[in-house]
Amino acid sequence: MTRARILAEARTVFARHGYAQASLREIAEGVGVKTPSLYAHVPSKAALYEAVYAEVAAEHTAFFDELVRTSGHLEPLDRLHNLLSGIGEYYRDHPDEHAFSLRAATDEHGPEGQPLRQIFLDSESTLAAAVRQAYDDGVASGDFAAGDADGFIALVFVVMDGLFLQIAHYSPELYAQRVEQAWGHLARILTP
Repeated sequence: MTRARILAEARTVFARHGYAQASLREIAEGVGVKTPSLYAHVPSKAALYEAVYAEVAAEHTAFFDELVRTSGHLEPLDRLHNLLSGIGEYYRDHPDEHAFSLRAATDEHGPEGQPLRQIFLDSESTLAAAVRQAYDDGVASGDFAAGDADGFIALVFVVMDGLFLQIAHYSPELYAQRVEQAWGHLARILTP
């Protein structure tokens, strides 16, 4: 039994049931061991949840870091569009992460809310820097109207969060339509 197998099974169980309803017994059975054997790898259910949360955040961050890296050559408006579109791309290809993250975001903050919130805030820092850079580049080139950069970053994150939630509720076609509608309005706000 490896820690990676435990984390993978825990991710599935937490995604299916949420923290409160998930049981270490179900996770242990999924890995093929008895519950006490899990304690050789994790000290508690809360610690296991936090480890899964951190792993999911790291995978999400790695995806967006790569998207930021490969979008750097694009014009500022195209960079922002690419980042916004990444929400659907990532979660379409990672349904377990979406289910886990959706529960974590809407149902609970886990057993210890503050450490999880800090993991989340740390994970979004590179993306926030990329949005700021695209905004600053757009303002410098005259493509974007100058304004409040922090407010704009907040707006982009609110739109991204909304799109994250809509993935669960809309068909892929309607979701794509919503992304483009949101993007059209956001682009109009930016351009002078």
